[in-house]
Amino acid sequence: MRERILEAAANMYLDADPEAIKMRELARTIGISSATLYSYFASKDELLKAVVVRLLTKYRDHFMDDLNNPSLTFPEILQRMQLFSNQAQRSVSGKMMDLMVKMYQDNHEINHLFDSQSDFWKRFVSRGREDGYIADDLSDKAVFIYIDMFFQYFRNPHHMDKFKMTPQSLQEIDHELDIMFYRGLFGVKGACADPNVKPNKND
Repeated sequence: MRERILEAAANMYLDADPEAIKMRELARTIGISSATLYSYFASKDELLKAVVVRLLTKYRDHFMDDLNNPSLTFPEILQRMQLFSNQAQRSVSGKMMDLMVKMYQDNHEINHLFDSQSDFWKRFVSRGREDGYIADDLSDKAVFIYIDMFFQYFRNPHHMDKFKMTPQSLQEIDHELDIMFYRGLFGVKGACADPNVKPNKND
């Protein structure tokens, strides 16, 4: 039942303003009573948080599957990550995107999915080193500090306000930020390195 509720809520929230959808409306859509809904989620805020955690966990698991796929080159993995992220962003309403960004900034459980010490980034760095795309002269400590600085920046609403950024305008330059982020790890070859060239081995 919990999964049924989360699935129905996610489908409704992705297409509309989550704040405008009432708990009784959601219960009616699922075919349960409001009392049953509240027995699983004590408040709407708790349900919204659970939906966002579920969505971001699915995204992370998708990326991890690619990172653990030996048939993909590292640049191919990056391209698939960028494509998946773009598709995911297009499938989310503006109001839902606003909510996800706010929760990322405010909620430790949510940002922990992708913080610098998460299993995702540990596997990302490990796979990048295995395939020769993260420079040997960069220590793991320096790499993880760099990742942490990049993502901590967007956890601070003040930084978004400073550049008059909204979640929507941030999406518009997401690809540019990706390029700069990967160049910081890989050097001049950047995120579009030839899959057949391993900069670490040949430079």
